Amino acid sequence: MTLAVRPQLVVEVGTGGGLSALAIKKYLPVGSQIATFDIIGWRAGRSFNVLTPSDFEDGSLVQYLADLATPEAFAQYVPLLRRAKMVFIDGPKDGIFEQKLLDNMRSLSFDSKPLILILDDIRLWNMLGIWRRVSFPKLDLTSFGHWSGTGIIEWG
Repeated sequence: MTLAVRPQLVVEVGTGGGLSALAIKKYLPVGSQIATFDIIGWRAGRSFNVLTPSDFEDGSLVQYLADLATPEAFAQYVPLLRRAKMVFIDGPKDGIFEQKLLDNMRSLSFDSKPLILILDDIRLWNMLGIWRRVSFPKLDLTSFGHWSGTGIIEWG
């Protein structure tokens, strides 16, 4: 996806062990950045983590610690979020976080039109309703992705 879209800024929500961040970073155009958000720092005692300090050295990967489902944290990062050309949401899939984040995003006008939003795990029980309520043009890429589903949305 990053090869086709050629984003200057990708926002990832849900760093986890860092696999997605590193996969996206690998295909970013020179001078681009991936800003990844989580509520737990990448160094914090996760059982699975592939990130190392060297992954952050050139500035193309930056992690922010914030819960973007809360209006206060979301508002703090609006200038950064507005610049994104692609957003990848891979949060906790608890049926609450993702909906609140998408609700926050509806209030935002993005600089890039259209914004490409990738929503992971859309086939999980807690995510089905959230995926179905998305009213923007969307495509279920589960057949091309993994068993738990991947959706792509032309946001806004």
